[in-house]
Amino acid sequence: MGVNNQIPGMQMPGMQAPEIQFSRSQVPGKSPFFIPAQLNLIFRARMLWRDLATWLRDYIVSLYGGIGNVEAVSNRLYRIPAEYGNMLRLSFGDQIAEQSINLMIQYIALFQSLFVALKNKDVNSVNAFTQRLYQNVDERAELSSNTNPFWSKSEWVSLSSAFTSMHIEQATTFLTQEYEQNAAVFDRILALTNIIGDYFSQGLIYYFVLGQPMSLQSPEPEQPQQTF
Repeated sequence: MGVNNQIPGMQMPGMQAPEIQFSRSQVPGKSPFFIPAQLNLIFRARMLWRDLATWLRDYIVSLYGGIGNVEAVSNRLYRIPAEYGNMLRLSFGDQIAEQSINLMIQYIALFQSLFVALKNKDVNSVNAFTQRLYQNVDERAELSSNTNPFWSKSEWVSLSSAFTSMHIEQATTFLTQEYEQNAAVFDRILALTNIIGDYFSQGLIYYFVLGQPMSLQSPEPEQPQQTF
């Protein structure tokens, strides 16, 4: 898969996170009240994707522009997978948390390798790392949907593919010194992180409230019209 900044079927401004539909009669009842730890987790879940986007941008600026310390930014980036895994550990246990951490670490490492390949104009490596990034997207979406019935694989693929594509475009426009377009891309990324954060935290909320349904197959949510 080559570098492709267009995600088929994706649109964006005004896009909203898909609403998860379910029937209370199909699932065991559970108290709708949250403990403080759960409320804090939901808040952090909404912010995690913005943190990832911000530190990836800082890494690009440091790597390409020679601003700041690349190693320090990289170290901060790699704190995010552990935080992500700890969010999942509370509800889904150690095995799922560790699998998710490893996949997120791979995702960040692939981005870093891709950014270097773009800088070096190594087309073969760019294409190879891009393909592996989208494979990672699919693997993370598969794990998420198998873990929580209130998350859809197709929605995670759609959202994460857009996130990936935009960061490739952001790196490319920085290298080509298209700074106005680069800033516009980052604005779109931040808007997308709000949507991803909402979808992530919404799935956690439903899981907290309803527990894991033993026999429920959560229906595919309607796909929102998305413009990226």
